[in-house]
Amino acid sequence: MILSKIIHHLYLKNYISIVVSSVMTHVSVHTLKGAKVKDVATQTFDGDALSSQMHSFIDPYLGETPFHYISLLDNSLHQGALPTCKVENFLETNSTETYQTICYGEWSSYTSKIDLNSLEKKYSALGVDFIFSPFALLENFFRDKLQTQATLYVLVQDDSLAIAVFEHSKLNYAEFVNTRNIALEQPLSTEEEKEELSFDGEQLAINLEEIELDDEFSELDDFANIEDLDSMDEFDDFTDTSVREKEIPKKEVQTQNAGFNDDYKRFEAIKESLRAYYSDEKNANGFIESIYIATACDLDHALKNYLEEELFLKVFVRQVEIASELFDLALRENI
Repeated sequence: MILSKIIHHLYLKNYISIVVSSVMTHVSVHTLKGAKVKDVATQTFDGDALSSQMHSFIDPYLGETPFHYISLLDNSLHQGALPTCKVENFLETNSTETYQTICYGEWSSYTSKIDLNSLEKKYSALGVDFIFSPFALLENFFRDKLQTQATLYVLVQDDSLAIAVFEHSKLNYAEFVNTRNIALEQPLSTEEEKEELSFDGEQLAINLEEIELDDEFSELDDFANIEDLDSMDEFDDFTDTSVREKEIPKKEVQTQNAGFNDDYKRFEAIKESLRAYYSDEKNANGFIESIYIATACDLDHALKNYLEEELFLKVFVRQVEIASELFDLALRENI
């Protein structure tokens, strides 16, 4: 054991984090010497494929040291989280699909084994050591905020949301949403009059009866506290500016509208999740007043405005570097 620690101390360790969206892949490499970060290298690649350019960037780090670890953030469509590690009452099995589950003390994440196998096959040329749930990242990122009353937490990526409600560190609700699958009946424009939105408390039940179970699941150690987020600031409000339409380049207008529509989709997804949360009688007394958003992309102020003005939530937003968070999670595996 002592010899093993000495060897680990002498060699460099490379932690490679891969974060995939529908349009690009972000790769980050943290190099450790002993317990200190010696270097950080990052690069972004077009598309979500394991390209030759990505290979050329990663391969030198794999050959530099025998101690290298590759982490992915799970972007599977069929995933979620449950408020218990006794998942038998929530997930069932049939002949077509099973789920891999991981217990995090008092709650579990689950992912389709088919999706996991697809991810592992996609990166088989590299080899994958860890596939982390976005809910694990969300809990870790906001760990010092979880010991409060019922609060909504959201991890925002370009094409997905991981939505969770924690109350006094206990998970009460979770949902993973692929926002690419949310279709607007009519694309909205920042130039046109917006239809008034309403939140009427309509009951939307969560049906887990069709989700399957894999009887075997592993456990992860509880994560340690992360840096204090008390300095978290809200986005500044927009300053009203009167600009004539002809003064705005067409390409810029299209970009503004695209960002607005993306945020409207996110708002709709969060609103539906709140309806589902309140539809459970167990959450009748867990009224949500605040939402903490960890965003890995540039958000338009429209999302914050919707949440504040239509759902009357206190909104706190913080940028998150997912690759760095994956590095932190890998470190917590005591490697």
